[in-house]
Amino acid sequence: STETIFTPSTTWPESYAVAEVKFFRHMATQVPHNSFHLKCLQACTRILVGTGFSTYALKTVVMHLLTTIPLSSWRRRNFLLRMQGIMRYLRCCLEEKRLDHFFFGNENIPEEIVLPPEFQTVEPVNLFQHLLQDPAAHSEALREFNDLQDRLTRLLFYGH
Repeated sequence: STETIFTPSTTWPESYAVAEVKFFRHMATQVPHNSFHLKCLQACTRILVGTGFSTYALKTVVMHLLTTIPLSSWRRRNFLLRMQGIMRYLRCCLEEKRLDHFFFGNENIPEEIVLPPEFQTVEPVNLFQHLLQDPAAHSEALREFNDLQDRLTRLLFYGH
């Protein structure tokens, strides 16, 4: 009999990069001309360096907010409000120890983003599951969040 050989070095984690690109391309056609949603994402990514937070977690937060906050509110004049909103959403997710994966069980995904039907009906995957299982990791994440807040303040007011 032929037995399948499993070699860990030849496995890849699942990626939703194509769906993310389609999502951001779609949003680019929907947001006002002077939208600042990508600048918000870039600013968030900049303050993450050296922390335990992944850029994927922040990107997930921004994607959730892009589907819940009116697109007209993502203009340059609302930049500080949006950055505060992103941080507030992240803080709530940390406190609840729950950040739902954007593409699973999310009814707010634009219909132009075609995903397998079971994606919408499946239970959302909690990207912060590890925080539920590890109190020390949760405490560390909350400490790092406070550091993120400080970094964001320095970036916005002093440019570094």
